Amino acid sequence: MSHDAQEFFDFDEQEPPRRSRAGGWRIVLVVLVGVVVSLIFAVASLLAFDKAGRLADWAGNSMVVSGSYQTMTHDLVTKDFNGIYAGIMPDNELLKDHPFDNGLNDPVKAEVGDQITFRGSETGQQDSDFPEAVDALLAVEDGQLRVMETDEPGSYGEGITDSTVTGQRVKAIGLAGLTLLSLAGTVWGVRAVNRHAH
Repeated sequence: MSHDAQEFFDFDEQEPPRRSRAGGWRIVLVVLVGVVVSLIFAVASLLAFDKAGRLADWAGNSMVVSGSYQTMTHDLVTKDFNGIYAGIMPDNELLKDHPFDNGLNDPVKAEVGDQITFRGSETGQQDSDFPEAVDALLAVEDGQLRVMETDEPGSYGEGITDSTVTGQRVKAIGLAGLTLLSLAGTVWGVRAVNRHAH
């Protein structure tokens, strides 16, 4: 066999391993991306289910107060700070029988139209860490009307209803479905890369 022919067959024998190594890296990349995306969807789904559970406890027994940022105060649990917001107490039947606990002072009887302040649930280290406006979700807990959490304006509508809870559960289920689709897509991608490599 001539020298040139020998080189040709040597090259032909070396080519499959190079293709195999390239395919291996592609498979690793597909798996990594698939796992990361699936984890993001899975965590989002779990958080959505958790929020649905919390909202269910407040359905039909809550109200919303809009507030604007004033200053910040030490968080009750961490070393961060919470924002303090000011707002006007809206008209709601819950005010008649329950004192208002704003998370800052002792609970007091609040009336419709009262200027109120309340502790936000967001945490931060400086004024710029806090939104300028929030909606506070108030619900009855241990006989008192308390700020359960705060979020961007419009997050809670006029208060938590059964349809709010249903919507949150649908969102959680949708995210769970995306998790499964992402995992299925990862498996398909690995098989496609593997077929192409061979």
